[in-house]
Amino acid sequence: MAKGLWKLIALSLAGVLAVMVIVVISAVVFVFASNRGLVEEDTALLAVIGVMAVLMMALALWLGFAWMVRIDEAAREAHKAAWYYGGSVGLAVGGVFIVLATAPPAERFVIASPFDGRTDPAAYAATGALGMMALMLIGYAVVWGWWWLARR
Repeated sequence: MAKGLWKLIALSLAGVLAVMVIVVISAVVFVFASNRGLVEEDTALLAVIGVMAVLMMALALWLGFAWMVRIDEAAREAHKAAWYYGGSVGLAVGGVFIVLATAPPAERFVIASPFDGRTDPAAYAATGALGMMALMLIGYAVVWGWWWLARR
């Protein structure tokens, strides 16, 4: 294992625990505010989810940066190549679906939303974003595996 990764793992666990504690505290605060009539229930729920999302993304970015500087050059190059080539191909495939979705016949297609059957524009936007991320991650995984197999 690369130098310093055990420390990073410990910091990761501490970060996840900190995010959980902050989210629970914010949930208690917003539930209290909602029960007192200071904030609407939907606004309180959105605020708690927003706090959680911001903290999770900040932690993920920090861990990604910290991890990238600790891995060796070969692993770093594999990840850079995988994100550039694999992610780009996944994005291009998703781009084809976006262009197809703008065609008039596409209005007949019904795509199930993974968000509790919601059919509002925000749910469809989130569904598309999840699909795009999935395509990019699939491309990343394929190129990452190919990169390592080619250099064995």
